[in-house]
Amino acid sequence: MNPAFPLTLEFKFSLLTELRVTDANGTLIGIVKEKFFSIRDEVRVYADEARQVQTHAIRAQGLMAGALDWRARRLIRRTDGSEVGALQAQGLRTLWGASYELLGPDGHPEFTIRDDHPWMSVVEGVIGAVPFVGDLIAVGFDYLVNPTYTVTDAAGQPALRVRKRRSFFSRRFVVEELRPVRPEEAELVTLGLVQLVLRERERG
Repeated sequence: MNPAFPLTLEFKFSLLTELRVTDANGTLIGIVKEKFFSIRDEVRVYADEARQVQTHAIRAQGLMAGALDWRARRLIRRTDGSEVGALQAQGLRTLWGASYELLGPDGHPEFTIRDDHPWMSVVEGVIGAVPFVGDLIAVGFDYLVNPTYTVTDAAGQPALRVRKRRSFFSRRFVVEELRPVRPEEAELVTLGLVQLVLRERERG
């Protein structure tokens, strides 16, 4: 997996969560589907539109990891069972704003992901708490204010940025390079940011 950046991650209109990932050339990178009625968050990644060729599976570690999202670790594996890495939520920080680590197959942090403007989630939560009127205002807030997330590598250098595109339904995100992504990083980064978008699409 070595896509040409920027990547576009777009949610399909569907009763089930389904995400389509394409690269800068419009090439399909993967179709992502969340497993329905699962206690633990579980995601399957397919290489084709027909969802016949599965390439990866992503699963929250621990029985209640999907419910306790702020402390979950989501393991990324290829279909042959080999590990790509994991997305690790950084405890209570994630309740304030997105705060994650991308771990390599050896369990060591390779990237850190931060919400650039965590205060926006607090403002949105306050607005949404107002019955009826708050819901209407929150829809407008979702359209006008869109979050960004910066991915920093182990050397502390910004590597990528994730932007939510303006939409009433939080449907499209774009992943841009801030420095060239090396081929050995591409698989972990792509699948880790798929998980980020699945977890964070309701913010902003």
